[in-house]
Amino acid sequence: MVRCKSLSLAKSRLKPPTKLPTPLVQPENSVITETATVIGVEDDLITVSASVKTGCSQCQVSDDCGTSAVAKAFTPRQQTLTMRSPLPVKPGDLVVIGIPEQKVLLASWLVYIVPLVTLIGGVISLNQLTNWHELAVFAVATVLSAGSVKLVARYLARARNARFEPVIVSRVNDKAQAV
Repeated sequence: MVRCKSLSLAKSRLKPPTKLPTPLVQPENSVITETATVIGVEDDLITVSASVKTGCSQCQVSDDCGTSAVAKAFTPRQQTLTMRSPLPVKPGDLVVIGIPEQKVLLASWLVYIVPLVTLIGGVISLNQLTNWHELAVFAVATVLSAGSVKLVARYLARARNARFEPVIVSRVNDKAQAV
């Protein structure tokens, strides 16, 4: 009994845990955003133009790097997108567009991992199930992987799949433009 009293006495002296403030953006709700300029408006569809930023342009040694030179040569300077706008905008307005980070990760997974798993799984299963030469097995697995690329592309492009389209997050106000 003495133990129970000392334990309950020790518990009563402990302060209740403090509640930590919740972050403004929950990890499952993080959004990748970019500022874009409205270049065209037609009903509720708008066309925006955003500058493409590469990681190489941020590096200190980008002037002396071969990868940076290739990235600068092949990266388009402006990307144009057409999307629905819930906000009233006019050409020349700055808007913030965004896409949920989870959607980008899912699309990346579909584009890269599905064909790779198809290729590896095709090679392993064809090697186990047939007595074909390794080159024939690899060729058939490559065709299967190319087919999976086509299926993923069709899935992502079907009816302009709204799950993977960026949306207008907000309109940049005039005061923010002046700064």
